Amino acid sequence: MSSTLECKRAATQVVKSLGLQADLTARAVVLAAADSTVGSSLRDLIQLNEDDPALKALVEEFLREMSTGDGQPTTKVIQDLRDEIRLLRSDFAARHTDAKSIAFSLVSGVAASQLLRDLRLTEADGFEEAPFETPAGVNDIDTFDFSQFVNEDAGTPSFVEYHHNQLQACGVRMGRSGYKVLDLHKTPMYHVEIGNNRYSGGVDGGVVPYAVRAGSAAELLRIGFEHKQSTADKATFRMNHPDVLQAEVAAPRQYSFKEGRGQVVCCLLAAHAMCQLPLDLDLTDGQQHHLLRLRGDLLLVYEGCTPTQAYHEMADVLIRQGPLLTSKLTRLEPPAELEEELRKPIKKLKGLVQGYSAV
Repeated sequence: MSSTLECKRAATQVVKSLGLQADLTARAVVLAAADSTVGSSLRDLIQLNEDDPALKALVEEFLREMSTGDGQPTTKVIQDLRDEIRLLRSDFAARHTDAKSIAFSLVSGVAASQLLRDLRLTEADGFEEAPFETPAGVNDIDTFDFSQFVNEDAGTPSFVEYHHNQLQACGVRMGRSGYKVLDLHKTPMYHVEIGNNRYSGGVDGGVVPYAVRAGSAAELLRIGFEHKQSTADKATFRMNHPDVLQAEVAAPRQYSFKEGRGQVVCCLLAAHAMCQLPLDLDLTDGQQHHLLRLRGDLLLVYEGCTPTQAYHEMADVLIRQGPLLTSKLTRLEPPAELEEELRKPIKKLKGLVQGYSAV
């Protein structure tokens, strides 16, 4: 018997032993037979804490939804299940961590939703709640090709340069008395306590006033960029560079907002607790841009922006903040002339989100 067949048979037995309802067991068996790692992942997830009914219920709910069947290819179903398991594992880790800091990248969507509830913030569709318009007649902005790079870290310096060029082309003043875009993916930035948990992390790139150095970017960030290389781009790099040792890529596809939602929501909350002005956060794989911003008690999400939409909107924000660059450069409180809708989330989060020393 081949090792692959043995793995699939073992995974099937594992799934049958989970004690799920009959219809869910049947669905899980099909998935496990298609990919043995699914069965192992389900087993590991539930065995993390056999006495945690909430965790098991989340797995069962997801399997129940998947069991209805909507014509999705098997690879898509498997990838969705893997994503959900990863998010649930992150949530489990967050809920069972004491004094240890939780990295933004490990914050699940479930945990992010709880943070928003705790802070009395409402997540809303930005296009519906506060739509913006891209200037008429502008040229389309090309996407960033992440498939040229082996991973996100390798591509970040080029992506940062790309951000600079696109914002400048959209009318943002770069250089003295203007802005610059920093590579921040190795810079420690935010260490905060929200409720009973500690969180830490930063962004991959960021727009700051020109005179600001990386060490002070956390307090003076204007726009943060979180870079994610899609599995489609990873697969393309793997195909074009067979000589480079890489992990196998399953189900090549575009990066979705759902996958990075927990990370960017937590980062945005932390940043507003430390910054002097409101900022936007851009979660992007180079093809699509998911913009997040806080206005009053709303977290506005502009999911699936094109590069043209995203860079013109970010440029508009930076241009409007331009007059505050010199006189308010080092103030860590929002300036008095800032409208209340923009001041409110900063004041609120400075009171509810506490910083702590990472030393």
